[in-house]
Amino acid sequence: MKLQTLKHRKDFVLSNKFAKKIYSKNFIIQKYTNSDSIDLNLKFGFTATKKIGNAVTRNRAKRRMRALVSRFVKEDINFFDNKSSYVLVAKSSLNKALFINLYSEMQQCLNKL
Repeated sequence: MKLQTLKHRKDFVLSNKFAKKIYSKNFIIQKYTNSDSIDLNLKFGFTATKKIGNAVTRNRAKRRMRALVSRFVKEDINFFDNKSSYVLVAKSSLNKALFINLYSEMQQCLNKL
């Protein structure tokens, strides 16, 4: 199953303004539920700013977040609300962390949402 991703800047801006945010050591999860939207599919967005590093570092961070989310979706979709969109914002420590630690950290964050 291929992940549906957010493509437009306005979706990221709406998520940043109105979403529920959970902060963790390596990333920020934003959950945005748009009641006006016609499209009721589960969507994900991945962001890594220039504060993290050069393009190679940012792309690696986004790949790691994408792999993390796809693993959660494959195992159990109940962590995510089908009517919401989720944006993951990388922090600079994300690339140095072990994947197992990222997995448990994300699991804790999703339980808080």
